[in-house]
Amino acid sequence: MKKLLTLILALMLVIGSVAGCSSEANSSGEESSGTNAPAGDTSQGAESQAEDSQETGEVTYPLVDDPIELSYYIRINDAMSATMETYGDVEFFKMLEEKTNVKIQWDHNTSTESFAAIISSGQYPDLINWVMSDNPGGMEAMLEDGVIVDISEMIPQYAPAYWAWMQANPSNYKSSVLSDGRLVHFSSLQGDWSTMQFFESKILGPMIRQDWLDQLGMEMPTTTDELFDVLIAFRDHDMNGDGDATDETPFVVSTAFDWFGVLGGSFGARLDIQKDGDKVVYGPTTENFKKLLEYVHRLYEENLINTDFAIAKEEKMNLITQNKSGFAIGSMNSTLIANHQNLQEQNPEYNLVSVPWLIGPDGYQCDISDKNSGGQGGRRTVVTTACENVEVALRWLDYAYTEQGSLEMTFGIEGESFEMVDGYPTIKEEVKQNDKGWTEEQSICRWMCGPINYPGLHDYRFYEQMSLNEPYKEDTQTNWSLATDDIIFDGVVMTADETAAYNAVMPDIKTYVETSYMEFIVGDKSLDTDWDAYVETVNSMGIDQALTAKQAAYDRFLVG
Repeated sequence: MKKLLTLILALMLVIGSVAGCSSEANSSGEESSGTNAPAGDTSQGAESQAEDSQETGEVTYPLVDDPIELSYYIRINDAMSATMETYGDVEFFKMLEEKTNVKIQWDHNTSTESFAAIISSGQYPDLINWVMSDNPGGMEAMLEDGVIVDISEMIPQYAPAYWAWMQANPSNYKSSVLSDGRLVHFSSLQGDWSTMQFFESKILGPMIRQDWLDQLGMEMPTTTDELFDVLIAFRDHDMNGDGDATDETPFVVSTAFDWFGVLGGSFGARLDIQKDGDKVVYGPTTENFKKLLEYVHRLYEENLINTDFAIAKEEKMNLITQNKSGFAIGSMNSTLIANHQNLQEQNPEYNLVSVPWLIGPDGYQCDISDKNSGGQGGRRTVVTTACENVEVALRWLDYAYTEQGSLEMTFGIEGESFEMVDGYPTIKEEVKQNDKGWTEEQSICRWMCGPINYPGLHDYRFYEQMSLNEPYKEDTQTNWSLATDDIIFDGVVMTADETAAYNAVMPDIKTYVETSYMEFIVGDKSLDTDWDAYVETVNSMGIDQALTAKQAAYDRFLVG
């Protein structure tokens, strides 16, 4: 397989060259002040490299003879921002700059507001990585408005490694293109080089103190009703043994994790549009959502969740380690899992384990997170019309999808952050550890992009050794993989007009819904007397407009 891939890439690269940005690529015809001007005339250097590529059929490094700069707007991962200023401090990116002669000016001042300001200003960075659906009309509107470059015909030539992965995974390719079939962005992917196939890991789900269950002689809950009984027992039995039966919070809730959404999966309800067979419906106005609210209201009334759930931050999860809580919704990258071994050393009885996705009263056990990797969902990297070196930018981005680039992007620098042991890239133990109080993820992120959402091909072997390296982590993946795809969309992409229609009404609707469900949970609104008025209000705000747009996209997906 690898030899065949190498041959395919070589043949594709024969027709390729690395050249300066053409007038066609920069269709705006304007010189943006947001573009970092290269030091000196780089056109000759770029042409020189292009000639080398044509002669050898391979990409030569550096990509350009004379250094150039590209500006890149991208959110910095929390684990990295905890110890570094920019991605430029990561050893992989230091190496990549030296290898390619391309210096990146990183802009991590990211938010929905700053993204909107950039798009409206007309002064773009060369590269943007963000949720493109935040723009009215989505990515297709950005193409029509001259914000980004249509790189769909350039990708096979200038990003052949990325193209090869997408071609080897047709279902993922289908969910990555725009409504008209164009592929114009780069995304974060996980894959196995031995099979050239993508894979998906589960990163969010329920967790429980198994030692508390053992203390009570209770079984692992498998349904929402069983969970309720367990939480009552946690509340009433002074689980930490300090003589105060009122200082435990059975189910600790934090705004850092989608606890409400995960519970919603047990009731067949999402906080968004969901599918019901071949039709789309708005989850928060369904009877399933009402049942979810009834359940969570009971948790609140019985003092089974912390009353500050609407504003509680990730630090609230520390109640688990302080012997003051026994159940939570968390992620694979949470400090609870990252510090599992240390916590057990501090308290030998401490044993936080994963819980299978719970089954609700009507038999639902649904995932609530779309796997949509298309142009309208998740963070994607696009090339803007301000870029004067589009081909070089594509080559630079593509490196993280090549076999060597993927290895280095995922694991860092061979001999420094990882060693090849019998052909297997193994992260060095001294890289995982530190004396600065950093988590394991914060330590390794100084070298590599393995655990973060960065556009490139993340090597499966990182996941294998970091997320499957202990039995309790293997159980976590097994338990959190039990949820079904019954209510979520996979690969549904809206057109520019559909995205604009959707975005015109959904922000206000979501704000109203989120405020309302908080009021239903705490009892400020009654599910008996206020539910119908709540549904009528959502309908009056234009939810049918959003449903029509999403239905059209879903219909295309079903027949495509």
